[in-house]
This record gives sequence, C-alpha cells and structure tokens, in this order.
Amino acid sequence: MSQSNETVTYRVDGDGFWPRAWLVPLVLAGVGGLLAVLTAGPERLSYAYLFSLFVVVTLMLGAMFLVLIQFLTASHWGVSSRRIPEVIMSSAPVVFVLALPFIIGVAVHQVPIYQEWQDAGGHGAHHDSDHHDDHDGQEEHGLLELGATVAQAQDHHDDHGEGAHADGEEHAHTPQEAALHHEVVEAKTGYLNTRGWTTRAVVYFLIWTLIALAYFRWSRRQDEDHDLKHTLRMQSLAAPALILFAGALTFAAFDWLMSLEAAWFSTIFGVVIFAGSAVAILALTILIGLSLYKRGLVGETLNPVHFHDLAKLLFGFICFWTYVSFSQWMLIWYAGIPEEATWFHKRWEGGWMAVSYLLIFGHFVAPFLLLISRVQKKNLRWLQAMCFWVLFMHAVDIYWFILPQAGHFQVQPADVGALLFVGGAFFAYVFWRLGHVPLVPIGDPRLLRSEHHHQTH
Repeated sequence: MSQSNETVTYRVDGDGFWPRAWLVPLVLAGVGGLLAVLTAGPERLSYAYLFSLFVVVTLMLGAMFLVLIQFLTASHWGVSSRRIPEVIMSSAPVVFVLALPFIIGVAVHQVPIYQEWQDAGGHGAHHDSDHHDDHDGQEEHGLLELGATVAQAQDHHDDHGEGAHADGEEHAHTPQEAALHHEVVEAKTGYLNTRGWTTRAVVYFLIWTLIALAYFRWSRRQDEDHDLKHTLRMQSLAAPALILFAGALTFAAFDWLMSLEAAWFSTIFGVVIFAGSAVAILALTILIGLSLYKRGLVGETLNPVHFHDLAKLLFGFICFWTYVSFSQWMLIWYAGIPEEATWFHKRWEGGWMAVSYLLIFGHFVAPFLLLISRVQKKNLRWLQAMCFWVLFMHAVDIYWFILPQAGHFQVQPADVGALLFVGGAFFAYVFWRLGHVPLVPIGDPRLLRSEHHHQTH
C-alpha cells in the first residue's frame, strides 16, 4: 500500500450511511411485499415477480462474469474494484431462496404464465395414446382450444379476456393456424415440460451458487493468509467456471423468459440477456464504488483511474447490447417468418411501442452520446448520474421482455411492489455483507500494482 493509505482500514465502520445502509432496502422489501400481494391476482403477480427476480438474477450473474473474466485474463487493474462484484456474486444463495417460491409454484402448476406449454405436455400425452381412436375429437378439443388461447395472447386481450384488438379490430385465426401452433408447442414438450423446467432451474442455481461461494471464500481466505495459491487456483478454474456460467445463463433465459411465448425461439436470446447483465453490473459496481470512494472508505486504492476504466467497459458493453439486440430483430425481420415476428408484434402494440422507443433511445442513443467522450467518463458526478440511468433502463429492458405477455402496457402497483420486495432483499444482503468484509481484496498480490495503475491513453 502507499504511504497515504497505511491508516485506511478498508472496512465500513463508525457512523454514516454504510454501517446501516442495509436497513433501508430491508424496509422497502417489507413494504413492497405487502403492496404486491395485496394489489394483484395470481397471474399478474407471477409476471411481476418473474420481472423482479430476473432483474436481480442478471445483477448477480453480471457480477459473476466480471469476477471470472478478471481471473481468466489475470488482469491487475480490476483488483481494486473486484470486492464489490464478489459480494454481489455471493448473493447467489439469497437469490436462490427468493426464486424458490416461483420454482415451487411452477412445479405445482400454480404459476399460470407458463400454462400454455404445461398444458401442451398434457395434450401431447393424450394425443399420443388416443391419436388413432379419436383424431377428430382431439382436433376439436385439443388443437382448436389451444389455438384459441394463442389467438387471445396474440390479440393482446385485457385482463378480463374480452376479444378486442388494441385498435378495436378483430383478428381471426384459422383452424390451420391454431393446429400449426399446437404442433410447434407440442414438439417442444420433450424439453419444455414441468419436471424438466423445475429440475433445470434448481441445477442452474446450484451451479451459480457453487461458483459464487467458492470464489468468494477463496478470496476471503486470501485476505487473511495472503497466499498466492488462491489466485492461481481461481485463475486455473476460471475457464471451466465461465463455460458452466454461460451455459446455465443461456438455458435459464430460454426456460424462464423465452418460454413465455412457447412457440417463439431465438438462438441469440441468451447473449442478449448476458449483454444486459454485463451493462447492469458495471453500472452498479461504479455506483457502489463511487459511494465508498467519496466517503474515504477505500482510500486511493480505488480511484478515478479505475472508475474511468470501468466506464470504458460500460460504454463498450452498451454498444455490445445494442449490437446483439439489433441483430436479433434484424434476422427475424429478414427471415419474415410470422411465428417468429409475433414476439416483436407484442412489443409494438397495446402501448408497448413507447417502451420500445424508450429502449432504443434510452438504453443506447443517450448513453452512447453522453459517455463517448473521455471527459464525460472522467467526470465522476456525471458518470454517477449516467449509471443510475443505465440501471433504470436495464429494469425497463427486463420489463419489456416479460410484461408484454400479460397484455397492454400498464405499470401496476404489483410490478413496483414485487421489485421493491425482491430488490430490497437482494440489496439488504449486499449492503450488509459489504459491512462485514474488507472493501478491497487486501490479500491479492496484484493489489499494489492495481492501486498504482495508470492509463497510457
């Protein structure tokens, strides 16, 4: 450490905001939970909870990526800021607990938002056993009934199930369209079924929890013994851990989000979710780091040079998010396959057009223009404001992925309440944990080099 930092403890202590910071989100979690439960029925509450859950899941996964990629590349500059994503990553067991009510609800068929493919599995089994004996009856009561459900979803019915399209125009669906849709959904039931979904959900969280706790524990041990072996072990395991991380993230995105539209598919969908996760965690790391830095809790070990580097990464991942999001839209538009385009139709009708434009200009155009300059990225107050905005846009992005399946655009109290509950519990843990560990990885042998890191451009 430098001479000026010999008296810095790198811990949250004394008075001020951080020693009691965890109390604020904890209170908000209680208020939000009551608001969500008292203002929504099972279906809307399921959508709201999934939205809130995936906001914090992406923050946890983004933190895991940031930690693993630093060890994979053996970089030194990020050591000063690494403890923040390490703590956020260590929330994996807490997020698992928050996800358990949703997972159990799906397992016992009490979460209606996946009803289409859950019902299709039952229809498919019945169809296989009775295909030769009662084909006409199945056609009438299986295919057309499911087709009617799809038609209702595609027409953006309101919560009362009335049959008007967003512009008041009726939309007809032929028996052939309904039967084709049923065949597509039924063909996926070998993978997309209740038992498989539930089992994979548990496996995903076990993978993430194992990686998170292992890396966090090794890093904390190194705080105490300053042994190089911990760094070498984490570097050697970073590549396989990243493979497991990426696979679990991709298939979780397929299972939890993409399956809301059971017949729709996009092979780049997992990458889109990953890109948003990376953007969000960089913004959150900068915000927490700035708060610690301004209060003198990290001395000069985490300094404006590091924030500038993090801001450059943030800018780069904003561009990457835009690239993969545009690529997904462009390929679907170019192919012109109706069942693929339906997903985007839902996000262009029923009031969702404004949200789509907000994402275009708020998640890319504005941050691109307002962070492209080195002067802007080095202005810490400006950077702080932009990070708050980017985090807000990330929440809007997740909302845009999920809530169009519920119908017209309408932010309801349950949406806010669920976000306060899940987000409050998540940040209560993160802020509490930050108060019980060194705020920088003091045992890492590269910390001194990171502290004196200088940019050459």
